[in-house]
Amino acid sequence: MNLHFRFSLHSFTIVGLILVACTAHAEDTPRSSMRKGLKEYQAGNFTNAVQHLEKTVLEFPAIGHYNLGNAQYRAGEYELAADAFNEALRTSDLELQFKAYFNRGDALLARTTALTKTEEISLAIELAFQAMDMFEKAILLQPDHLEAKQNFERAQALRVQLEYNLGRWYFDQAEELLPQFKAKDAQKNYQRAKKQFEHILENVDPGHPESKQYVPKVNERLEMLQLAVEAAEIDLNMALQYISDYQYMLAAQRLTTETDERKYAFDIKPDLKKKYEETIQKNQEVLKIIEDLFPSTNMAK
Repeated sequence: MNLHFRFSLHSFTIVGLILVACTAHAEDTPRSSMRKGLKEYQAGNFTNAVQHLEKTVLEFPAIGHYNLGNAQYRAGEYELAADAFNEALRTSDLELQFKAYFNRGDALLARTTALTKTEEISLAIELAFQAMDMFEKAILLQPDHLEAKQNFERAQALRVQLEYNLGRWYFDQAEELLPQFKAKDAQKNYQRAKKQFEHILENVDPGHPESKQYVPKVNERLEMLQLAVEAAEIDLNMALQYISDYQYMLAAQRLTTETDERKYAFDIKPDLKKKYEETIQKNQEVLKIIEDLFPSTNMAK
């Protein structure tokens, strides 16, 4: 997707609990698992930290999920981290809420930038939009937090870029299909591109210059395909009129003319192609009869 965004990730330390003296069985408690998880996290052993911190979330829902999310994030498990931070939001602690909103936004952005396949663009757009929402909520809690504002702006820019990439992808797909005379599929992709670019200009960035440039290009292609179908229908009707006027040679010329536009029309409307084939066959049968009866007759006269 040719993304070139760098995000300012806020590295919050995981939150510890006041640890009291442990009994011989303390190793099996959520509190001891929290302690071990903190130790592994601080040592950079994030996978081990996850294993320990997973055992803490039932007894310590908010702090446990927040710490678990941090460890999962550092272990590269961004989707799980985003879910854990979401659970950590179930707290009345506004400071912890801010941290959970911010870090959930970071996790969503990390997932977004990891989605590099073309077919994943729609999901990446949705994740970028969710990340914007997380940073916006973090800003509401701490209006002067610079990193939250910066990451909101970057998530917004990423969303715009992804939305545009999706429109370009539809357009490029259509451009590849058209020379192959797969006009019906090309038309669908042009229509999707048109809808996407218009969506950007109406709902995402009204002044987006690239989308403004592509809208007339898409409209031109769609109009060309529509006119190709209309021209083919007109030619068929004219050929039928020639036949009714006994001008079979003129009808044959009209029916058998091959152009790119005629091929586009046939792919878009297979029933139209069938009508052509049926009419050509009947007209040729008449021409054959006339030729057999009057070998020297010039039907063009």
